[in-house]
Amino acid sequence: MKRNFSTFAVANSHRLLKACLIIAPILAAIMALTSDYNRHPDETHHFEATKYYINHFLPPEIGDPSVINSYSAYGVSYLNYHWIEYFLAGKFVFLLSPFVPNELVAARFFNVFLFFGLTLFFLYRSRENSDELIVQVFLLITPQVWYVFGYVNNDAFALFISIVAVYQIAYPASLLNKFLETDTFSAGLPGGVWFGVLAGFLLIVKPNYWTFLVFIALWLLAVFSFNTRILKKFAFMFLIAVTVLSFRVGMDFYVNGETNFVGFSYVNKFFGGLETTGKLLAYQEEVAEYAYRPSTIEKDLKNSHVGLRLKDKGLSFAQLFTGWKWHESSFYSFVGVYNYMNIVASDRYYKLVLLLYLGFIAYLIFSVIRLKDKKAMKQLAIVLFACFLTIFVSVMLSWIYAFQAQGRYLFPIIPMIGLFVYANRQHLNNLIVHAFLVLAFLLSAYSFIFVGLARINSM
Repeated sequence: MKRNFSTFAVANSHRLLKACLIIAPILAAIMALTSDYNRHPDETHHFEATKYYINHFLPPEIGDPSVINSYSAYGVSYLNYHWIEYFLAGKFVFLLSPFVPNELVAARFFNVFLFFGLTLFFLYRSRENSDELIVQVFLLITPQVWYVFGYVNNDAFALFISIVAVYQIAYPASLLNKFLETDTFSAGLPGGVWFGVLAGFLLIVKPNYWTFLVFIALWLLAVFSFNTRILKKFAFMFLIAVTVLSFRVGMDFYVNGETNFVGFSYVNKFFGGLETTGKLLAYQEEVAEYAYRPSTIEKDLKNSHVGLRLKDKGLSFAQLFTGWKWHESSFYSFVGVYNYMNIVASDRYYKLVLLLYLGFIAYLIFSVIRLKDKKAMKQLAIVLFACFLTIFVSVMLSWIYAFQAQGRYLFPIIPMIGLFVYANRQHLNNLIVHAFLVLAFLLSAYSFIFVGLARINSM
């Protein structure tokens, strides 16, 4: 009787999760359709960058007056960097233009389309094996994910690619696993090319996903026996990824004679000593507000924006948490903050979500440790290290560069957890996992509907 009840409960919870997966992108679509323009973080600059690529294929010249509206107070535009999502979103708007004349709605629906695409794909794949829902359902645990799929930004596409990459790693019949498991190099070669392209995309999207690349590299090295055959296949995929990156950087050199690859500036922020002259820096001096100009930061730091270069201004690392509350702001905006981070739920909501998250994390760790499975323990160590690295990089950039305690920078953790749960599903109780997901979804739906959608146009 107990076993029959458990089987019945699991089957029904699967149906419930499938319903939740459909509801989430619908809510994102409602946000895209009903929210006013620029009610979301930096949407005006994201949208202007997208509009440029409706009718262009190459990045603009630095200083091109036609794209001045895409420049922020920092004196930079999203068009100055290597991100591919604006090009793809622009072409999506172009294709949709005969049917959706409103460019803003069309641009927002690029991200909505990605969300619906993921959902439909995983629902289709789960027809015969419900385990194939595991990675996707972790997009249900926070409304902040649904939010970034509901307006124009450069976070949704990066998360989309990371979920696709995890799918390739997780499922035995994927193109990647066919490539890695065959004895000959040429067999399954399209899978190696495909995963190399995905890794290349992760190099030219938001830099916070580079920690995710570290994660998948460590994961694959732990899963597959280290031998010459595997080493060659890893090297091949790495070469494809570097080719994608090089092509994008080459476009910058072709147009402007230089590249503003974000990796360069991030390395410089951490270690210093690299050359920092160029067209973009010169143009920043012309168009940036005084508090954000490179010369202000270099020669008049005390009059720079209050959130810039906190370490150089004498703020201790501890004060980042005690005074500036980095952890609090990051957590809140990971689980539901809207508009320009000024629409928040009640403290009770965040406390409930925190307790739910902590309980689930403790359950995952306990379930693996108590069984003393070496493979699972190794995977747990990789996940914990990669999560720590993601958080550490976000903290350090807030301290060294600019205070941006935003939960979306921690989104790479979501596919990491999804892959870990999938790989160790035999060690976990389905009812407990499903209960966590359903409760997280219900809390998320409350936040998204009654806090986000209800107040997005009122602030």
